Amino acid sequence: MTVQTPPANPDPRLLLSIYLRDHLAGAMAGVHLARRCRRANRGTELGSELAEIEREIIEDRHSLTDMMARLGVPESRVKNLLGLAVEAVGRLKGNGCVVGYSPSSRVVELETLAAGVFTKRSLWLSLRAVVDDYRALDRDELDRLVTRATQQYQRLIVEHDRAATTAFGSLFPALQFLDELPV
Repeated sequence: MTVQTPPANPDPRLLLSIYLRDHLAGAMAGVHLARRCRRANRGTELGSELAEIEREIIEDRHSLTDMMARLGVPESRVKNLLGLAVEAVGRLKGNGCVVGYSPSSRVVELETLAAGVFTKRSLWLSLRAVVDDYRALDRDELDRLVTRATQQYQRLIVEHDRAATTAFGSLFPALQFLDELPV
């Protein structure tokens, strides 16, 4: 078996293309997760908040595809499908319910959405760091996207903390005896 050595100086445009395609796959998964979480929480305050976040995530995905087009980076159908597959596999986790949605499902989904939004924020920051190298990028647009991702993350963390309190809060008094056990 022959191991190929990577080039000493890989082409930054190639690396950027790979990076953007990876983020687009994550964005595809994020839209599906946001939609699923919103539907599971329909008719609640959380459902309303998630509807707004889902709309923004869709807009952000469009911003990414527009940037990719301006940079001449085509989408990767394979990566997009893999992103959707990963999101679908995430549904298979145990949640304490044989069938249906569990309060712990809500916590995990909000954690996953928050992690995705934080990663998206890092994408925008990375692009802003190289904005002078690519005329197709717009600093003001990236600044707006960073700000929006920061706000989305903060909103998701608030909802996550509420969901965690609802899901796990009543368990903690029953488990306090564990703190009293001798070590």
